[in-house]
Amino acid sequence: MANAQLFASLRGALMPNATATNEAGGLAYARSPEAALALYAATGCLNGTYYASAGEQLDQALALAAQCDAAFVARTAVYARKVAHMKDMPALLLATLSTRDGDLLTKAFPHVVDNGRMLRNFVQI
Repeated sequence: MANAQLFASLRGALMPNATATNEAGGLAYARSPEAALALYAATGCLNGTYYASAGEQLDQALALAAQCDAAFVARTAVYARKVAHMKDMPALLLATLSTRDGDLLTKAFPHVVDNGRMLRNFVQI
């Protein structure tokens, strides 16, 4: 075990500086658009929360999807549906993909839209 007295000063020096501010005004680490979109997709953030309304989260998700590569958006939609078991966010990502890359849409569609409810969500979005 490392001597805590010798290496205590290194712990803070090796940590990267927080360069962003979170919703509460505290210091935070900035995420890449891909990491932020993956986080939104896996947590299903399309409802009102303490810090952001549903509309603000929708705008943020759309902005992040626009910043990411279409192939990443397709993979994220499939992951959000198959692994994270989300409903609205994968349908939203698929809808954004429909305006960007039709070939990727046809590949991702059967993996995301796997029942009638998902088809209804996709059409409504």
